[in-house]
Order: sequence, then C-alpha cells, then structure tokens
Amino acid sequence: MKRVDGIRAVTYDCWGTLLKDRDWKGAYEHRVSALDRFLGIGTDECRKLLDEAWAHHDEAWKQVETFGPGRMAAYCLEAKGIFDDDKINELTKEFEEASIELGVDAVDGAAETLAALREANIRTALVCDTGFTPGRVVRQLLEDNGLAQYIEAFCFSDEVGVPKPGSEIFEKALAELGVRPPEAVHIGDLRRTDIAGARSMGMHAIRFRGVHDDESDAREARMIIDSHQELLDILGLATS
Repeated sequence: MKRVDGIRAVTYDCWGTLLKDRDWKGAYEHRVSALDRFLGIGTDECRKLLDEAWAHHDEAWKQVETFGPGRMAAYCLEAKGIFDDDKINELTKEFEEASIELGVDAVDGAAETLAALREANIRTALVCDTGFTPGRVVRQLLEDNGLAQYIEAFCFSDEVGVPKPGSEIFEKALAELGVRPPEAVHIGDLRRTDIAGARSMGMHAIRFRGVHDDESDAREARMIIDSHQELLDILGLATS
C-alpha cells in the first residue's frame, strides 16, 4: 500500500464515509408522509412532488450550488398554492429530522481510526455536503454515534454556502486546522465531489468504498481503501 508522509490533518466526508443511514428509503418515505399531512393529496402525488424537489437539489449540487431542505419544502408547498412561512418552516423541520427518526450508524472502524489520529496529533475536520439533513442535525448524529468528539472543525455546505467540489468548503476546513493543502488528505466516497475537489486544491485524496463503490467516470483517486483502518497504514500509524 502506498505510504504518504508529512500529513498533519485529515478531512472527512460524512455520508457513506463516517455515517450511513439505517434506512434511507424509510427516511424518504417519512418525508413523503410529512408532506401528505400538509397537503392531503395522497402519498403517490406527494412522492412525485418530493422527487421533483430532490431533482432541483441534485441539479444545484451538480452546479456547485445549494438547494436545501427549506427550498425543497417551499417548492413542494408553493406548488400547491401554500405560501405560509410558518408551514414551510414546519415542513422543513420534518424534512431535516427524518434521519433522526429512522436512525443512522457510524461506519465500521470510523471511531477507532479517528481516535488513533487524535492520539497521533493528526488534526481532523468534516467536509460535508448536505441534502435533506442540515449541519445542525448532522452534528447531533455525529455526537450520538460517538464521532463528534474526535472532529475539530465542521464545514457543511448549507453553512458555507458552497458544496464540494467547490474550493471554499475545503479552504475553510484547512484554514480552521491551520494546515496547507499538501499537508492534508481528504477521504470520501464520491469521485466528482470528494476526490476531484480535494485534488484540485492540492490535497491528497483517498476514495473510501467501504459503504458505497462509486463507479462513475469522474476523476479517480490515486489511493482507494475499503476500511478506515487502512488509513493508518497509509500514514504510517498502524501498530504491529
């Protein structure tokens, strides 16, 4: 396995890297049901409407822009003639907190590897694109799964205003950690956002495929790992 020296910091993607949904489809259906409570038009029609809203989010994400849960909630309600800010805010909260209701788990080995990095004085940050689940909720989920205690800086696209592969979100993480790009490695599961974004910054990039194997034709990482513990080998921190 390739060895990388001189690393002072590691930045992590969140979903599919540190956390994974127990039931993503269930969380989506939870949001569909919430929408139906507001509109009363049936779950099939609500699912179609939510799919449209998510498509707007996905397109914005690909354009390195944000279209978060508030805008998705507004899209769904306004499409049916509801422009009440209180109702939009209430539905937004339902969208945001569905992952709390259905639950998420830490990816195997994440906590142990983060603890080992802390022991080795390697600084850590989260660089996370948000969809339905905003930074304020992700913080809680990381806390609940025992991971937040090991992360020094939290950079969320809904708070920074720009998702990966935009440079701003990586720049914020590096600035908060006080390191230069060549001194940092980013770990994530997506080629277009995690790998391309980190490499364009001059960071080292590692693709994690322990949860999801991205087979797209976007820019590939020079290093690929299947478990978090492999990072310790790459950084020369593994114990015999």
